[in-house]
Amino acid sequence: MPRWDRDVWLLLASRGVRSVAGGALGVITSLYLRYALHLSLTEIGIFFGVGAFLAPLLSLVFGRLGDRYSRKAVLLLTLSFLPIATAILLATSSYPLLLLAAALGGFGTAGALASGSVGAVAAPVQTAILADKTEGLDRSFVYAVFNLVSGVSSALGALLANLSYREAFLIALALSAASLAVVLPIREPIGRRGADNGRPALSAKELAYIRRFAAVGALNGTAQGLVTSFLPIIFKQMLYVPNGVVGDIFFVGGLAAAFASLAAPWFSRILGLRDAIIALRVISTAALMLIPFSASLPMAIATYVAYVMFRVSSLAPQQALMMELVGRGSRSTATGINQAARLFPSALATTAAGAMLDYLPIPVPFSIAVAINLANIALYKKYFPNPRPAQVGAAASE
Repeated sequence: MPRWDRDVWLLLASRGVRSVAGGALGVITSLYLRYALHLSLTEIGIFFGVGAFLAPLLSLVFGRLGDRYSRKAVLLLTLSFLPIATAILLATSSYPLLLLAAALGGFGTAGALASGSVGAVAAPVQTAILADKTEGLDRSFVYAVFNLVSGVSSALGALLANLSYREAFLIALALSAASLAVVLPIREPIGRRGADNGRPALSAKELAYIRRFAAVGALNGTAQGLVTSFLPIIFKQMLYVPNGVVGDIFFVGGLAAAFASLAAPWFSRILGLRDAIIALRVISTAALMLIPFSASLPMAIATYVAYVMFRVSSLAPQQALMMELVGRGSRSTATGINQAARLFPSALATTAAGAMLDYLPIPVPFSIAVAINLANIALYKKYFPNPRPAQVGAAASE
């Protein structure tokens, strides 16, 4: 492994402890709302829809502020939202306050269960800071390592479903607060504060790529919003198993996905960044299609593991492709726009999926998600070039 800046290690540590909290919350929140608070699937869909709807608004605002002012300050602010949201879940069963928790925590954001990344508002600035700190590195490798740590940590967090709801929420609260404390010592990159005040406007080429990433992000968010937030409830309902077994399914899937993400740099170098995304998402989409027909525990584990392994493996080349095609001064903004484009449709899809699952057969939202994923894959092929990642080397000095 090449030499990394100290701040990269701090960001990695923060990602790890936050992902343990995210993995726990990704499994237990929907189960808690359904089986402890006895909310309907429609009410749960609204809960997740609120989180997925407000997260992109906040992502746009804080992504832009991160480019214009201090990325570190914005990161610290956004990392505080998840512990506040978890505290609300612990303190009250009031539905309006639960919706506030959903908004702050980003619960229901598309793909959260597949990556342990609850709290999507922090993601754009975090991704941009990491890109600043890894100039000269193969970013598909860097993001793969981060996704590995995130995936393993998320898998461990899923095991907290074996505890009581209160115990799991308390641990998630402590860990999400720790993720904020860990990044306090990081340095603002030299020349970053207010870096865009005098920089040229986005080029036409950058704007075109940002729009294209927004388009594929919208399709991705719609597809994932239809299924991911409800997977714990779906597994419990299909298999008639206790919460702990549901958590174990996500532990196995998360662990497999974490180690599979190490193959992402290899796929990227062999196939190119774009074609690596396409190949991995084709496989994950095929597995997604089989999940609602998993009539036994071994089949449920096999289909979920295949789905989450290849979906998570596609994240590193996707992040690297965006950072490759968008200039340094616009990365936080571009990532925030991509998040917004992904999460707005996800909010609508998640809200609709709750009603679908209340009144229609389980395969219906999955079938729609598969069709949308195929369209997403086709647009990647049409919209983007296929660069190879840079060779791994030492980070450029700041």
